[in-house]
Amino acid sequence: MASLLAERLGLPSPGEARTGLGALRPRPYGVLGAAGPTAASAEQGMPLSKRFKRRDDAGGAGVPTSVSNAGGAFAADGVPRAEGAPTRPKDSPLAGRPSLGSRRLAARTAHWLWACVPAVAAGLAAAIPVINSTVKAVRAGWAPAGDDGIIATRGWDVLTSHTPLVGQYSEAGLVIHGQIMHSPGPMLYWLIALPARFGSVTSLAVTMCIANTLAIIGCVALARRRGGLVLMFASAIGIALMCQSLPTEGMHDIWNPAAGLFPFLLLIFLSWSVACGDHRLLPFTALVASFVTQTHLMYLAPTTVLLAVACGGLLVGWLARRGSGAGASPPSPSLPRVWPWALAALLVAAVCWTMPAIDQIENSPGNLAMIVRTAEHRGPALGSTIGWNALVRSIGVRPWWLYVPATEWDRKYDVRATPSSGASSSTIALLIALGAAGLIGALRRRWDLAAAALIGLGMSAAIALQAAANPAGRLLAETLGYTMWWGSELGFWVWLSLAWGLWLGVLGLSRLALRALSRRSGTRGRALPSLTRPLAITLASLVSLAGAVAVGSAVAATAKPDSHVYDYQPIRRIAAGIERLLPPGRVVGYGGGPLDTATQPIGPAIRFFLVRHGDRVLARGSLPRLGTYYERYDRPVQWRVYLTDGSRPQPSMVLAARVRFVSPWGKEVLSAWVERLTPPQPVRVKGVGASRGGVRTQ
Repeated sequence: MASLLAERLGLPSPGEARTGLGALRPRPYGVLGAAGPTAASAEQGMPLSKRFKRRDDAGGAGVPTSVSNAGGAFAADGVPRAEGAPTRPKDSPLAGRPSLGSRRLAARTAHWLWACVPAVAAGLAAAIPVINSTVKAVRAGWAPAGDDGIIATRGWDVLTSHTPLVGQYSEAGLVIHGQIMHSPGPMLYWLIALPARFGSVTSLAVTMCIANTLAIIGCVALARRRGGLVLMFASAIGIALMCQSLPTEGMHDIWNPAAGLFPFLLLIFLSWSVACGDHRLLPFTALVASFVTQTHLMYLAPTTVLLAVACGGLLVGWLARRGSGAGASPPSPSLPRVWPWALAALLVAAVCWTMPAIDQIENSPGNLAMIVRTAEHRGPALGSTIGWNALVRSIGVRPWWLYVPATEWDRKYDVRATPSSGASSSTIALLIALGAAGLIGALRRRWDLAAAALIGLGMSAAIALQAAANPAGRLLAETLGYTMWWGSELGFWVWLSLAWGLWLGVLGLSRLALRALSRRSGTRGRALPSLTRPLAITLASLVSLAGAVAVGSAVAATAKPDSHVYDYQPIRRIAAGIERLLPPGRVVGYGGGPLDTATQPIGPAIRFFLVRHGDRVLARGSLPRLGTYYERYDRPVQWRVYLTDGSRPQPSMVLAARVRFVSPWGKEVLSAWVERLTPPQPVRVKGVGASRGGVRTQ
């Protein structure tokens, strides 16, 4: 119905897809707005009533408005009339018609609904696995265990005098050259700063769910903008399928490698749209690219490829329009101004990278210099064989994105296994198909198809190089278990691009065949009834939406519990027990005895609960992960909190809480002890570790 309304009002159909650079050329509207100067010249000498009817049939643009205001002093759109200007008589043929202002408002509303509602509905259908995983985590009492506790604490610090300047701590610097290194920037901490302080602890997981859901909706909306409803629903179904290959916990986790997954997927669609000429997306693209890159270095190589394709495509498109406009007769309208949006993108990037720049200036060497030094001295690498295996697993038959892995860390084993000859052959065939699609798109001036293929080829090279250059040391080699997660998004993009290119080819050939058949038979095809096309589109859209919902629900049914779900309730019981005895606003010496694989992730979570409680928590070994503010040194403390496995009493300490639970490693007992020190004393306590059982080494 929105298409009919738009057609009646002479506006571009909301179903038209803005694909390619040619779609960015402005429509030539004349002074009267119907169809340019020819429409105005054709009305010379025409009776007024016929002139009104002609304009209504052409879309109604430029028709004098009705006299609905007192004395006719103002037009319906609020513009004052000149004194003595003629007004429409009450017996005019258009006296009972809606005013131009209301008709334009109705058209814009119809266009907005047509543009937003299907994309939002399809995006929510694709995000069903994300929403489902978050609901289950919240019901289980989600808590920031392990590295999540460190990230949540740094999120709390954003609105303090010791706001973080860099990202999450990484073991790579210490392993390679014995110096502390972090992820490039603190934008992940900015995202969770408010939920870390306000609301329940589970609001952190809900925030990531909202961010990931919005990213998916953005992908689906951009797919529609580029390829219409067909590409929109294909993207929604593909994203829902891709979610089965990602860790369920990663869909709501604040852990930095997982937090960047869906924003990176959005960055792929944003870069594609910018390469197709959507220069107004430049500032938002700069924002998302900065967030993804600062979250984890695993996204650096593919993000570089995406930005290169986006900027290159935008430049080529601008030069092509400039060349075609210079030789046009009559001259084409002025080209859109790109530089204000490019300047806005630079300003956004400058704001996003202010904190890392301050750290680089204040420290010698700064964190960015440490990242470069680590990359230069990484030592022996895994090699090209591992790189090729990673590429085959990403896009070859059967790709990562189309199956459910046994565990979230399987990919560190997948890249070491020799792929089958069929998988390798299919990978070569897909790469050749991508190159052919890009070449055909360039020759046919379908820059959208060419850009999509170029993005697929560039990211394929990026994942192969990233896996090949990964350090061969055992500890860092195991990081491939999560640094290859974005291989699912690469595979999804390659298959989606080729499927869409095939659809365009079949559609073009079918149109040529129908035209040839019509010319041979000497008959023209009969026009469909006015309501047939919109009803058919609506029915097909509803069926496609139902398919997306079914796929999303089926993928959600494969969801697995969080890796630390057994720690959630013990964390909450221990934190509640400590807070009952410990007044807020105290300086606390925090430490722990021997903690095993199951209980070690509880330590950083308890620290975060104490920080939310209003306490300053000092512990030895906090410097690399949390900075000097939380390092124990010899600072005096008022209270002492001690975590230890088992139930052995601690001298001069009071039992705050004791929990018994079952983990994958067996039965666990964890006790929390507190002691008030009067007067405050410097106490030496062993720091509580922050790693997740040695699995998550960044």
